[in-house]
Amino acid sequence: MRKRNFVNAGGPVDSTDDFSPPEAFLEKLRLCRAPLIIAHIYPDGDALGSAVAMHHGLTALGATPRTLLTHRPPETVGFIDPDGVAEVLDGEPDAGHQDAFRAADTVIVLDTSEKERLGRLLPLIDTTALEVIGIDHHLGGDAAFFDELWCVPGSPSTGNLVLRALEALEVEITDRIALPLFVAVATDTGWFRFSNSSQEAYSCASKLVARGVDPEAVHRAIFESASPARTRLLGRLLADLRSEEGGKIVFGISRMADRVLFDVEMEEMDGFVDALGQVGEAEIVFLVVELSPGRYKVSLRSKGQISIHPVAARFGGGGHAKAAGCRLEGSEEEILESLVEATREQLAASDPSS
Repeated sequence: MRKRNFVNAGGPVDSTDDFSPPEAFLEKLRLCRAPLIIAHIYPDGDALGSAVAMHHGLTALGATPRTLLTHRPPETVGFIDPDGVAEVLDGEPDAGHQDAFRAADTVIVLDTSEKERLGRLLPLIDTTALEVIGIDHHLGGDAAFFDELWCVPGSPSTGNLVLRALEALEVEITDRIALPLFVAVATDTGWFRFSNSSQEAYSCASKLVARGVDPEAVHRAIFESASPARTRLLGRLLADLRSEEGGKIVFGISRMADRVLFDVEMEEMDGFVDALGQVGEAEIVFLVVELSPGRYKVSLRSKGQISIHPVAARFGGGGHAKAAGCRLEGSEEEILESLVEATREQLAASDPSS
């Protein structure tokens, strides 16, 4: 059991005053000299952007951080780490990674408070006596895993919380910090079109643009740079689109054989689930990705007032009200049947006339 936790576990937050980092949490960041920064498995733009920005921010405070990722981030957001400060594990942690933990004085976990989402790094954390602190904005989580946790589920991203923390620490927001944080906020809000695109999201984006971020160039790099192979794989997925409940539930499956055929890595599939949501009648969409025989990664999205988090939680996953995920094992048929049943029940539960 860890010692203390600072958790803001409220719903959507409208006032920017609610994004002030706890002083005790800031003190942990001030005191760390050799922090080890990590994020969740299969890091997205928010996870990578938050980690890179935190790395440069703590370096500016005189620390010597090291950043480790369990998986390679999507190529579309790799440009936010031109210095390569985020190291990607190649296989299982080895003696070098163990040495990194021995040399560290603090572990900083970003964009997740669920310890199982730390993947191959979790055993190393579990066996260390290091303090573990975290910044997150997801529902649920394992608060007792942390010594200090600042979690704001109403926050549009983890990136804006990192910005608030660095500002409170009086760190200069250079271009090496501003760009990854803008990508963190922009990608987690669906380029400011999701329901989490609150005043806080726009406020932080405005600050980062004022520091030199070019939104047009960022959008082009992320959304207009897909490889022909990725586009063909997406086409294969969309060609086999499926639906239930009169089109209110839309889903698709991407198999390993297709990724091999088109020579596309898992990291390049970031955003595929959002393409399913372009169907006008869809209220719930989900994408099932085969990781290995019998193992699947599920991404869920919802529109309107429907919360998809209960569906992910039902299968041991988590996330947000409108965007969540989980992992399942079994046959393709069993998994699709289970997900259709769960989403159908959630759709019915969200119907005000029922």
